[in-house]
Amino acid sequence: MNEILIAIVLFKKNISELSLLKDIANISNIKFDLFIYDNSPNAQNIPKIKGVNIYYEHNSNNAGVSRAYNRGAIKAKELKKDLILVLDQDTEFRYSYIEKYLLEYSKYKDKYLYAPVICDATMNKIYSPAHMNNFVGKIQVFKDFIFTEKYNLENKSVINSGLMIPLPLFDKIGGFNEKIKLDFSDIYFIEKYKKINLEIILVNIYIKHSISGDDGKEFLRELHRFKFYCNGASELGRSLSKPIYWSPLRRLIRLIIKYKSLKFISVFYNYFLKGASIWKFPFVWLLIMEKNI
Repeated sequence: MNEILIAIVLFKKNISELSLLKDIANISNIKFDLFIYDNSPNAQNIPKIKGVNIYYEHNSNNAGVSRAYNRGAIKAKELKKDLILVLDQDTEFRYSYIEKYLLEYSKYKDKYLYAPVICDATMNKIYSPAHMNNFVGKIQVFKDFIFTEKYNLENKSVINSGLMIPLPLFDKIGGFNEKIKLDFSDIYFIEKYKKINLEIILVNIYIKHSISGDDGKEFLRELHRFKFYCNGASELGRSLSKPIYWSPLRRLIRLIIKYKSLKFISVFYNYFLKGASIWKFPFVWLLIMEKNI
């Protein structure tokens, strides 16, 4: 396990509540390194766990997930690691999965990204890998999903959480775009990777994960989250030099119909068409991160 650093981004979640740390409670001979980037308003005390080296960085300014993963990569290099595995706080990740990742890495080395299959709690939907058309993601149906170890990403993408990245490949891609704070962080990274390699390695594990928007009605949260979505889409288009209109426009139409409110139009105009900075309104992040992201 010495060759890998696990990096997790947190917000208002106690470190001891992480599923990974709960999983190792009854396992002997544990040894691994964990980097935690905490976007919470207040710093936490770092728990002492036998066999686990925890490196902790706190940022009360909530710099976003892209910065968190970039900081994790810097720490991995400092520790002379070969790999970084990125997670968010709500991914149900087990310690035993690491061995499966490393087994695949022993075969394919630094030329590939490594990703699990991400599904919902009932294992009806596949969130990742997902179909991707005009930067609009579409889930796959679990019963129809065909697992392939060397998985072609043409017209597809994968999410950040659970992604294992060889550090030489991380540098070749150029890391995550820190101007994309939340939505589209993963799409940017994968689109840059596709210019190097159109295939990833799927690790034969199925991880349960919650996806924002795949739930009921919460008008205020979705209104503010749409600002991040539009801001991310705007920056993605600029950074990739590609026209990206259908994805935020489609989301706009869906939200107007869902809530029967035209307030989403001003968000679309200001944060997508005009490219307003999300950080003019720092309280927005706090409202959004109260929920799963």
